[in-house]
Amino acid sequence: MDPSRLKQIDLFSPMPDEALQRYADMADEISLKEGEELARAGTWPYQLFAIEEGTVEVQRDGDTLAKLGAGDVVGETGVVKRGLRNADVVATSPVKAIYFTQDQMKQMRKDLPDLDDRLHQILEERS
Repeated sequence: MDPSRLKQIDLFSPMPDEALQRYADMADEISLKEGEELARAGTWPYQLFAIEEGTVEVQRDGDTLAKLGAGDVVGETGVVKRGLRNADVVATSPVKAIYFTQDQMKQMRKDLPDLDDRLHQILEERS
């Protein structure tokens, strides 16, 4: 994957170029159609998703908690707190997202403490 794609994601944009290249090589991708779930409440969180294109809604018990789009990440609660997912994430348009596994995120957070700080900040803002 071209590391410039990661540069477009707010969480990753401050990373040094050498880190972007290393993590771009680890990243994987997913595409969703409108109405498909990116994540389901009550399941174990194995990935952090970074939205490149499209929009999603974070929903709990039928209520919309957040609307996210290009440049945003979702799944930070599971990465930081390591519990079951607490909300559904549903595509509200066609979505293209990059994702990292739990183990990859653990290594990234260890390598780059600033990334861990930014994840905690996102979590606080969304709580």
